[in-house]
Amino acid sequence: MNNKELSHLLDGLVANTIANKLKNIDISCIQLDSRLVTTNGLFVALHGAQTDGRLYINKAAELGAVAALIDADDASFDTSNFSIPVIAIDALESKLGEIASRFYDYPQHELSIIGITGTNGKTTVNQLVGQWLTILGKKAYCMGTLGNGLYGQLVDSPNTTLNAIDLIAHLACAKQLGASHVVMEVSSHGLSLGRVNRLHFDVAAFTNLTQDHLDFHGTMQAYADAKHMLFTDAYSKTIVLNGADNVAKRWIAQWQQQNRLVELTCINEPSVLALNNVMAKNIAFDQQGFSASLSVNNNSFNLRTKLLGAFNVDNVLTAFSCLLNAGFSAQQLLEHASKLTPVAGRMEVFGNENTPSVVVDYAHTPDALKQALSALRVHCRGELWVVFGCGGDRDVKKRPLMAAIAEQYADNLVITQDNSRSESPSAIFADMLEGIENKEWVTVEHDRTFAVKSTIERAKVGDIVLLAGKGHEDYQILQCGRVDYDERALAQTTVENLL
Repeated sequence: MNNKELSHLLDGLVANTIANKLKNIDISCIQLDSRLVTTNGLFVALHGAQTDGRLYINKAAELGAVAALIDADDASFDTSNFSIPVIAIDALESKLGEIASRFYDYPQHELSIIGITGTNGKTTVNQLVGQWLTILGKKAYCMGTLGNGLYGQLVDSPNTTLNAIDLIAHLACAKQLGASHVVMEVSSHGLSLGRVNRLHFDVAAFTNLTQDHLDFHGTMQAYADAKHMLFTDAYSKTIVLNGADNVAKRWIAQWQQQNRLVELTCINEPSVLALNNVMAKNIAFDQQGFSASLSVNNNSFNLRTKLLGAFNVDNVLTAFSCLLNAGFSAQQLLEHASKLTPVAGRMEVFGNENTPSVVVDYAHTPDALKQALSALRVHCRGELWVVFGCGGDRDVKKRPLMAAIAEQYADNLVITQDNSRSESPSAIFADMLEGIENKEWVTVEHDRTFAVKSTIERAKVGDIVLLAGKGHEDYQILQCGRVDYDERALAQTTVENLL
């Protein structure tokens, strides 16, 4: 990466008198974390929720920063007492995508970008699209909950949607690695905070909207409004919607009233507004996955995959429709659908015919838990068990809802920890138990490892044990801090010990 002149990065974002003073300052990197600043670095000192970046300007200068950016919202902040220029910019956070794009030479303009949003299914759709592209001989760069990188070579990510600077840096990396497509999970937080405001998605897909993140958005309407941003002309070229979702139905009705011209593909329920309508008919489930007759604009195709559960029908249709919108033919895609494999920690099955089936899934919202349990009931020959918890320092309202769903859809319930963070596990359990009618049928176990092992050992052949909430994660966040915990490995080891 060649150095960039600071005046170029800030052109039009600061007064000309200030820009002229910055012409001889070359920038070699942009960092939000002062500890990562290197020689000729530009430090972005945001006033965040956890700490004030302005407190670390001197530290960044010691490490090689030649300038710092701050938000102009605090006129009382004295910028004269630093050894490097400190430049105040209005609404700085919303400008970071543009600053990073200038630094990295707008890599997004040379990539086909597919964005997926929704409460549940984002990660599975993301990975299915990346996997499908790879099978088709394309190089896909995936970004989201499981990490960032070429498909199959992901590196852990701190957030589902990265901050604007790191996001553009990853797009530059994708370009450098020769990727043709970027497949990105787009969170409501990322949209609300402007992290993707310099991207224009070739395809934007919506899976569904159910209760989550109310600690951040406050109301379901605000949550839906944040998601809707992705489907405006400013963000997307073509759109894929789950036509059966009530929020999607409202959007479609709204667009019809506005006479909006939109390149839309609908799954599950057809729309007169859609250029493509994709429906699955004659769906049949078995122990190896599902098959269906796929209707694409009334043309019929055969679909067979190895994925379990009714909600994975939606996920496959969404991934299929994303690639249809990206220019691939239905025939081309369906020739390879049977090669798709389950996503790590998403309805991932451990065990064989001599053990109970143990399913690890990331379900951590009321709707996701309901969908997972409903899907497994179809495959279950014995009793259905669920081991689950609720996160601490997060949406309290969903705790009794999740417990009530578990009681309704499972035969045996084990409540345990799931990232309790700073909260008392007992307080979280008490909130969950408020949703349970027959509390005597519930086992409460503080130690998740013991809860998982003991439940699998109690289950019989023909039973299914759903381990819900952790999925791909390899840690727990407890009051004592972050500890190693890999539920997929634990499930595999425990099942093997039964043989």
